[in-house]
Amino acid sequence: MAFLRKNDSKSGGKPENAADIQKAENGWSDSKKRINDAIYELGKAYFEANKENAESDFAGYIEKINKSMKEEYIWHQYRLSLEGQRLCDKCGSTITADSAFCNRCGAAVSPIDFSPVIGTSNVLQPATASGQVVTCPKCGRKLIEGAIYCEGCGTKVV
Repeated sequence: MAFLRKNDSKSGGKPENAADIQKAENGWSDSKKRINDAIYELGKAYFEANKENAESDFAGYIEKINKSMKEEYIWHQYRLSLEGQRLCDKCGSTITADSAFCNRCGAAVSPIDFSPVIGTSNVLQPATASGQVVTCPKCGRKLIEGAIYCEGCGTKVV
């Protein structure tokens, strides 16, 4: 007990080597982080090199990662859509959710089916008249079933 009182009086309750202990803890923690980062990078590199290889010893893990990446993509796009935005699949630019083309790279963008994550289908179906796709008489864009106005040019179609 005298040892504890000795440490209390000199350092306010902290051991004399508290700074060394903290330095060792930080060094140990930093080393563990570098190891985990290296393992992550190795795994990522292996995944990238083998993601199309169904014969890989790790095919189950690769399939799980691919499925999770698709789900993450849908959740991210769904989150953006709640604010009227989405990402261009080609260049990654943020564009309005109802865009037909990216305003940065010009790539055509397709509707995203959020049903795998939200449980209801949100894919808009083209309007049909006796089995044929209905298009806007002004711009030619396919119309969504029940549309009153064309989403491409704003022309009243009913």
